[in-house]
Amino acid sequence: MGLGVAQKHRSSGAIAAKPQALRGYRSDGIAQLVFKFVLFTGCMLGFPSCDIGNRDAPASEPLRVVAIEPHTAQGLDCENGACGFDPNAPIRLKFDRWLLPTTAVRQSVSLYTQGTQLGVFLRPDYDVTARSLSYRPDTPLAPGTVYILEIGDADKVPGGFGFRSFDGNALGSTTTFAFRTSQSVQTPPPADALPAAPACDRVVAALASAGCTRGGCHSGNSPTMGLLLESPSGLVSTAIDHVARETETGTDVTEQVVSGGRFGTQMPIIDGGRPENSYLIYKLLIGKWLNRELAARPTAPFAANALSQDAIDRARAWFIEFGAMPPDEIGYPEGVSPLELVSELQSWIRAGASCP
Repeated sequence: MGLGVAQKHRSSGAIAAKPQALRGYRSDGIAQLVFKFVLFTGCMLGFPSCDIGNRDAPASEPLRVVAIEPHTAQGLDCENGACGFDPNAPIRLKFDRWLLPTTAVRQSVSLYTQGTQLGVFLRPDYDVTARSLSYRPDTPLAPGTVYILEIGDADKVPGGFGFRSFDGNALGSTTTFAFRTSQSVQTPPPADALPAAPACDRVVAALASAGCTRGGCHSGNSPTMGLLLESPSGLVSTAIDHVARETETGTDVTEQVVSGGRFGTQMPIIDGGRPENSYLIYKLLIGKWLNRELAARPTAPFAANALSQDAIDRARAWFIEFGAMPPDEIGYPEGVSPLELVSELQSWIRAGASCP
């Protein structure tokens, strides 16, 4: 399905050559030969899954914040902040593209009270699927109080903080605005009411249902590109903390990158605790069938929404090679929700990607 573990030649220590064109599901006999012929012919005709990303892609437009909560000047135009921002609600930002994960940190925003400039410690939570970032204070904000929010531009904030997109673009300017909190405080849901992350066995079953192990693709004795997804042990031995072959550098995330800080270089297939640094997630997010499902859903400001073709092209030009996973030409088995698969994977990876 277009994703695999980087390996070194034992004799020289050099990085193995780039994988061959994307292989799809394998089966025995005539079916296998027919499938390979169809995929080979598709590559010759220009199927997107057979193209390799252009690592010399030109710079794109500045990163944009497309939704903010609280909104600018919220609560300032009503008496005593009656229409103000809930002191217990998280501050939320949604971006037009994925962030460089190292900028999705608390230092990229500043929140402080007007006048006294009393700073608030905020804890970030980045949802790469939705391209949204939530900041929650350790304690509720003070009711009926005016706060100043600064959204930092990476090219202007001292110390290298501020937001930057995965393709290297900053916001273009730092945004600063005031808002007032409401007098009433809503009670947030308790932590134990949030959905629990799925177990490793559940993730393996979800990958199988999505067709990842069908026909020996990522299963059996010779899985495609060395990536074995049919068992917890396979995830541990070939995916978790293993560099994706398509990211081209190194065999293990403990090895340091020598040539540069470009996003995507030496990215692991699954990085426990960090879905935003897991190549598998991005390979799924650019898929046609996932984005078709997202386009058919009701839109919400901070929920996941479909990527535009321009966004997919930009991602493939920058760091995603050999197309989506599964290949757009193959897709998912009938009745399988791509969004449910991505959501389960992201939840499991965020919780540490633990397998027995």
